[in-house]
Amino acid sequence: MKRKQTSPSLTAPRIGLALSGGAVRGLAHIGVIKALAAHGLVPTVIAGTSVGSLIGAALAAGKDWQGIARMAEAIFWPHLLNEGKLEAFCRQHLPATFRGLQTPLTIVTTAIQNKKPVLITSGDLASAISASCALPLVRRPVKRNGIVLEDGGTSCVMPAEVCRRMGAELVIAVDVWGYGWCLRTLGCNPERKVGKAVFPKHYLASLAQTDILIRPRIPFDGYIPGRYAVNRMVAVGERAALEVLNAGF
Repeated sequence: MKRKQTSPSLTAPRIGLALSGGAVRGLAHIGVIKALAAHGLVPTVIAGTSVGSLIGAALAAGKDWQGIARMAEAIFWPHLLNEGKLEAFCRQHLPATFRGLQTPLTIVTTAIQNKKPVLITSGDLASAISASCALPLVRRPVKRNGIVLEDGGTSCVMPAEVCRRMGAELVIAVDVWGYGWCLRTLGCNPERKVGKAVFPKHYLASLAQTDILIRPRIPFDGYIPGRYAVNRMVAVGERAALEVLNAGF
């Protein structure tokens, strides 16, 4: 899908990669990263929400898709729903702070007080990822620098708009958001009048800032913890990206 306002080329000097939230569905992000690398598309800036913040941090740290896949295989994924285990996992596999990253990264969280997005670009990396993944009713919120934060998907589930603010001239957004998939399955297209009334404004705003939209079709067996599911999700993410890129997006 191409944003109508501009027609940038794949050789744009500043490429932004926006990775959406979507829990375990986010494993498909790895396959997209694989396909982008095969096309020589290296993000200049990265923004991630919820699981997208974790995958995005790994990419920003310099890991290739194989390294990120091995990281995903190293844990029984439901453990990441626990705040302590998630932060310990991040500290084991990722730099301690944003300073250790090779590519600029913005992690999206939500302030509980006003439900507005809080963008984190510095400081402790594990707590930022943990805050972005603090899904309401599933995880308790995270207090960081005096602000109580919850899952970034509440206020900005697909941070394409954030990439644009970071200076990206070409924004590639990967959408694995489960709620959005359910709405589209029910016939609510976000580009039509009915869909625009149902989808959150922050999602519609991000669509408007997206130049290349990739939506992997997530299989049900991708939810099963284990190496097979990781490989399966990598494959569907790669396939979805190649379909878009090979078609000239």
